[in-house]
Amino acid sequence: MINAFAVNGMGTQAVELYREMPNNLRDHVSQICVLNACSHAGLLHEA
Repeated sequence: MINAFAVNGMGTQAVELYREMPNNLRDHVSQICVLNACSHAGLLHEA
């Protein structure tokens, strides 16, 4: 879902979803997806 937000220009929503995720569900894939979202949306400080 985070990656779907990222590729559709919804970087802020991707970051919000990542922040709402429980820590035990965050893994290297979700981290890469949220970094990709930040990169595409120009969200330097959120990355």
